Amino acid sequence: MRKELGDVLWYTATLARLLGLDLEDIAAASLEKTKDRSRATPDDERPHFDTGYPPHEQLPRRTTVTFTPTPRADGRTVIVLTREDGTPAGDPLTSASHIEDGYRFHDAFHLAHAAVLGWSPVSRFLLGCRRRSRPGIDEAEDGGRAIAIEEGISALVFSYASRHHYFEDVSRVDQELLTTIDHMTAHLGVSVLRAADWEKAIMTGYAAWRQLRKHGGGRLELDLDTQRLVFLEP
Repeated sequence: MRKELGDVLWYTATLARLLGLDLEDIAAASLEKTKDRSRATPDDERPHFDTGYPPHEQLPRRTTVTFTPTPRADGRTVIVLTREDGTPAGDPLTSASHIEDGYRFHDAFHLAHAAVLGWSPVSRFLLGCRRRSRPGIDEAEDGGRAIAIEEGISALVFSYASRHHYFEDVSRVDQELLTTIDHMTAHLGVSVLRAADWEKAIMTGYAAWRQLRKHGGGRLELDLDTQRLVFLEP
């Protein structure tokens, strides 16, 4: 095996030379990729995206959001989100699909982004804490385009999750999916975080989502300090 691995190294070095690549650079990039994937951002390096903003423009360090199934006159049942003080959080949701797949509970994913990443334009909208005191930040980081990107990530990951039992028995996400998310958010503040942070956020969101779907609703307790999203039965 020592001889065979030596041949592999020789082939690799030859191929790198033919492609005009530097082996040291390749090794450094590989180590950086491993670090990005294998270890979440340490607490002392984790940015607080709303530090210095007025309290009402900061994501709450701890709060509860309730998902309530509500029948409508047309026979549909929608999910109504309410904040801790009982005020509505966004519009009533359906799964918007020919098949009832539980996507109407997908705001759990956005709340998980807020809890684990400290970032979520959709959660800022739902919880009424957009950073409007700085118009440039509000437009670029909390506005329509950023919201559309996060919704796109939610739909993309859901499509992947539906083919993997909604992560019930899975603890890792394919690198290709995490790379796509990295590309989608490259111009946003959250881009400073690692793939491991995104993987944790995704798994946290789906653990809460599966409970909401199982019980037909419930409450989610968001805790930014511990990066947790806890399901509480209805």
